Amino acid sequence: MNFRGRLTSKGEIIVKFIDIIRTCLRNLTKRKLRTALTISGVLIGTSAVIVMLSLGTGMNIQITKMLEEWADLTLIHVYNWGRWDPDNDVVPPDLDDDMVKTFMDMKNVKSATPFYTNFYSGMQIAVYTADGWVLQWTPFIGVYMDELENFGFKLLEGRFKQEGDPPTTILIGPNTGSYLRSYIYEDEYAWSEWGYDEETDSWEIISMPIEDFFKEEFRIIPLTMDNRWEPDLSVIGSQTAPNMEYDEELKLVGILEASPNDWEAREGIFIDISYMAGLIKAYNELNPDNRYEEFDGIYHNVRVRVDDMNNVPAVEAEIKAMGFYTSSFNEMRENMTQQVRTTQMLLALVAAVSLFVATMNITNTMIMAIIERTKEIGIMKVLGCDIIKIRTMFLGEAALIGFLGGVAGIGFSYFLSFIINNFLGQFFMDLFNYGTIEEGTKVTISVIPVWLLFASLAGATVIGMAAGWYPAWRSTKISALSAIAHE
Repeated sequence: MNFRGRLTSKGEIIVKFIDIIRTCLRNLTKRKLRTALTISGVLIGTSAVIVMLSLGTGMNIQITKMLEEWADLTLIHVYNWGRWDPDNDVVPPDLDDDMVKTFMDMKNVKSATPFYTNFYSGMQIAVYTADGWVLQWTPFIGVYMDELENFGFKLLEGRFKQEGDPPTTILIGPNTGSYLRSYIYEDEYAWSEWGYDEETDSWEIISMPIEDFFKEEFRIIPLTMDNRWEPDLSVIGSQTAPNMEYDEELKLVGILEASPNDWEAREGIFIDISYMAGLIKAYNELNPDNRYEEFDGIYHNVRVRVDDMNNVPAVEAEIKAMGFYTSSFNEMRENMTQQVRTTQMLLALVAAVSLFVATMNITNTMIMAIIERTKEIGIMKVLGCDIIKIRTMFLGEAALIGFLGGVAGIGFSYFLSFIINNFLGQFFMDLFNYGTIEEGTKVTISVIPVWLLFASLAGATVIGMAAGWYPAWRSTKISALSAIAHE
């Protein structure tokens, strides 16, 4: 019996709710023009707010895409400059292998490795082929080779370094070896061939001097120099040269994939940092008058990769608290996002004015309805109708106006969003100072998230109820006798 009773109670509530909706719709349709005009006011206000907020969402997406083309948004650069800064409140510990391990153990950190890029092939050290060519102006990048895959690098060909590979294992970029110099005839050079790509609007390498790097035998040797900028290439291959004891064969295992803005990954030779420290020592032994600072176990630059760009601020703050200096694209992203957010809020406030006007229109409509239906209210009171039900009826009409206006506003918002994305993209790019849209490029400026739809619909309904509260309250204060006598 209790179970049935509960079912009956719920059924009655549903029937009563449906009756209230029907009554509200019937009352509103009696004055179609006034209702339509009031709903249109809510439509304009709701759609204006939705579109203004959608512009901010769309521009934030464009900012993220733009910065992702420039650099890795999950990357943090860590420097030990704070050690020499007298104004630094916290003296950082040594930026050594133990500290890199500490970074790796941090929450949300995916990988960490030092980056050392002081040396260049063809200058202080030569990477050369057996048929007479030196890779010229190619940077050596000392890293933890075992961490490159975890660090997010991808391969065009080959594989990453594996357990058992020798210290001389290297990976190179897609443009490594685009400029060669002969060590047999030092005034002879070989360049890669470039061509203009209209699709990407950029110059791309279409052929390299070395066609297949995996078929070449690469060797490495520290050079002797008259001064830091004049290497002696004639010592390559000489059995009597003092540097021949350092001559070793390199093992190329892979070619990295790299974005156009990552010059290190595109141009460099990645090599284990411990092996690179040995090269620096060998170079200094050969060139006592042109020495480089030898590696003492303290790194100047360590890069930390976070699992998600949204976790970068927390990890960066934790590293800064240790006294280290850091840099990331997160700060630039935050600044640009804040600029968009500020503009977005200003536009949303302007749009909110129209929603406020719509609220006043709802209030005015409901007051007029009460005046016109005063006699009806009096009759309901004489017949014993509950005051709460009278108030609910008028509140329901006001809420329904807000709801219908919200639904119409959502539909109109999608129409406006379509117009903006297809015809007004450049106008809003100029408004936010984010450059020119290339011809033929599709850029989505207005993005309406699902949460915004539900929030707007709920907001419009609540605004309708708020606007109708005073008229509904006023309806309950009308005297039954005076209401019946009202003409």
